[in-house]
Amino acid sequence: MKTWAVWAIVAGVVVAGAGGAAVYFRHELGRGGPPADQAQAFEPAEAVEVVEARRVLWNPTADLVGTVFAIRSVVARNEVPGVVSFVGFDSGSVVEPGQVILRLDDKTERADLRVAQASVRVAEANAAQSDAQILLAELELERLTAVQDSAVAKIEIDRTRSRLAVARADRQRWLAEVDQALARVAQVEARLSKLTVRAPFRARAGIRTVHESQFLAEGVEVVTLQEVTDRIYLDFAVAQEFVPRVSVGARVQATGELLGPDPVSIEVIAADAAVSRDTRNLRVRAVVDNAAGLLVPGMSVQVNVPMEEPRPYTVIPGTAVRRTAYADSVYVLQADERGDVRARQRYVTLGQSVGEDVIVLTGLRQGERIAAAGSFKLFDGAKVLVGPPAQGDGPAATQGAAETAGQGADEGAAERRAGP
Repeated sequence: MKTWAVWAIVAGVVVAGAGGAAVYFRHELGRGGPPADQAQAFEPAEAVEVVEARRVLWNPTADLVGTVFAIRSVVARNEVPGVVSFVGFDSGSVVEPGQVILRLDDKTERADLRVAQASVRVAEANAAQSDAQILLAELELERLTAVQDSAVAKIEIDRTRSRLAVARADRQRWLAEVDQALARVAQVEARLSKLTVRAPFRARAGIRTVHESQFLAEGVEVVTLQEVTDRIYLDFAVAQEFVPRVSVGARVQATGELLGPDPVSIEVIAADAAVSRDTRNLRVRAVVDNAAGLLVPGMSVQVNVPMEEPRPYTVIPGTAVRRTAYADSVYVLQADERGDVRARQRYVTLGQSVGEDVIVLTGLRQGERIAAAGSFKLFDGAKVLVGPPAQGDGPAATQGAAETAGQGADEGAAERRAGP
């Protein structure tokens, strides 16, 4: 009996409490809930960076990849076969004009040269002997013709004239021998010169792959030479529809780690004579300053080519854009009927990036206020506290913005409670 009585009392208390709570909530709902000012006092506000969409002049560009080329570049090869006797460069060294790069064994050719030079001297001596014979014959003929006809037989005069003609003919033959010997000398000297490979200009040598005592067949690649100059070529390909934008004399922008932190303005100096049938692109050549020698042939450099004339575009900071798989949006800040600033989500169409900004093609007008840094915390209709810019989108920034928003809400509630 005591246990039953205890349980009955507990059940009565629970039923009475539930009934009282129901009556209270029904009464509050009939009154419309707590006062609007009291409800609004506890609505949190998010602190974000506020910026305005602005208008800038910008011309669309195409990002192309250019290739660095030396002003002059050659592959040194040997013209004649032979055994290497001297190599005059090291891998990566700079060679000067006329410097010997490679010399093949030339003992045989130098011996042939001495033989040819001796042949020249023999032919010249025979020619000199012919000159002496001609002189003697001319003197004899002069003396014979000076004597009276009755004193000298005509046959003697005829014989002297014949010896003179023979001497002159011998002289012509020996002169021809001299020319032939000189030609032989030139031939041997030409072969000797082909046994030596020299640098045609100041250049940087490639990797050395030949060594002394190595036999080289005709036309073996000795080394690649890239000219060392204060300027260097940068070639890139442009689609055929944009060829008029990169005519000779036009300026384009080149970017690359080796060019420095800022884009470098380069000048177009030449264009190919025809468009490639495979790619329908035109090869264009520009010149870049390379006094520091940082650019090496074969490197790639980013080239920005203007595609049209500058036009005004609306731009916003990239931090203001909330990107999703289906659309891009921003939060436009507008005042409601109570004067509070609210975030309204608006979908936009974006264009290319301009530095840290991004172009808005549709969905936003110049001068509209939007949330930038810290906009990741917002939702459509969220209350915004216009305060100092957020320090970032990380946890620390989130915590700081929440603290600022909480302080603002507490101060607003205190003001309302203190009011009439």
